[in-house]
Amino acid sequence: MVNVRFPPPPMPATPKTLTSHQRTVLTFIGEFQRKRGYSPSLADLALAFGVRSKNAVAKVVNVLTRSGHIEKDPKGRIKIIELSTEKDLHDASAILPLFGPISAGYAAAAEEQAEEMITLDNYLVGSRKDTTFLLRVRGDSMIDAGILEGDLVIVERGKEPKTGDIVVGVLDSEFTLKRLKRDKGKFYLQAENSAYPDMYALEELQVAGVVRGVVRKL
Repeated sequence: MVNVRFPPPPMPATPKTLTSHQRTVLTFIGEFQRKRGYSPSLADLALAFGVRSKNAVAKVVNVLTRSGHIEKDPKGRIKIIELSTEKDLHDASAILPLFGPISAGYAAAAEEQAEEMITLDNYLVGSRKDTTFLLRVRGDSMIDAGILEGDLVIVERGKEPKTGDIVVGVLDSEFTLKRLKRDKGKFYLQAENSAYPDMYALEELQVAGVVRGVVRKL
């Protein structure tokens, strides 16, 4: 009988005090300071995030202040945050303006103002950094799922896999990227390419992680 075992999930991480948007604003402030040597004003933040009212960004700044992530001087100006760690510099390095939406059908008028500023790691990974890793894909067995050779897949450890998930399977001690399937109570791995057969374990099938996204550099 083939047993399907899933590695136990890691201990829960400390809850994050900031939302994704608040963390993006904090990262933008750090990047602004790193490049210019001084902190952005509320007007700078409103312009960067494409909002007309400074009150909207003031609310976020106040949250960051109360949570101890930034400080303000007596005149209300944001005090410079010291980007002293490698992690801080890394977090500030991939902040980009998000425009859109853009039509993938008929042509439509383009948006001229950024919706928000986002960091790619927050968008792709979020709060799961401690349990997420990347794998480079080799081969063409998942092309019908839009995963091509050379792509990077974002994999989360400890997430309970569901039937139909694309997973990093460990089939009789060998790793492979496939879709997890189940038939008559028996788990197996299925390629997304009709040239490849379904894969059944002789002894044991494990799941090392669940794919959460795909990154491709054109």
